[in-house]
Amino acid sequence: MSKITLKLQDLKTGNTSFHEVEDEAAAIAYLTSRPKFTDVLGVVFEGLTREQNDRLRAAMRPLDDEERDLEAKLVVAARKAKEEAAARRLLEEQAAQAAHRHAVRHANPNRPMEVRYVFDLGVQVIDQADTREICQEARDAIEAWIIERNEWVKDRGQVVGEAKLVVWPGALPKPGTDRIQSGSFIPVTAPAPDEKAKA
Repeated sequence: MSKITLKLQDLKTGNTSFHEVEDEAAAIAYLTSRPKFTDVLGVVFEGLTREQNDRLRAAMRPLDDEERDLEAKLVVAARKAKEEAAARRLLEEQAAQAAHRHAVRHANPNRPMEVRYVFDLGVQVIDQADTREICQEARDAIEAWIIERNEWVKDRGQVVGEAKLVVWPGALPKPGTDRIQSGSFIPVTAPAPDEKAKA
């Protein structure tokens, strides 16, 4: 039988470590005389049967009152650390979003824009911080782009389900520049014809 590795936790510090034993008998012997202030969190070995796991679990010396108090303190400390980490992440995310919004507000208003087309939702700006309007000429160019791709996949019974495009939403950098700088799309099965439309 393969060796068994136990995951341990020091109940005074919260630090974890690993202890390897030769076999199930050695694991049971260790668990029965588990060292004071050392909790066994589990077995780092997936090859044990359910019966073996049950025997190991039953063999472990229960925590005494002093150890349970320390375990409870570790649980409280871990919860507090998790909450503090989540609060820090939230502050960092809010600061990053504020910095991004500031950068977007002060960026070149005539820069290209990333948009997403979804079959049943239409055109949406990908960056929600980008509040620029998309001019009608740009919308017309996007519609023409979608129509052209629909023609490409029509014979396969498909339509453009979703597309991502980079467009000039307002003034062109120079006359004759293509409104759509780049684009990619994902075809999906075309919806069934509307029966009412046939009538």
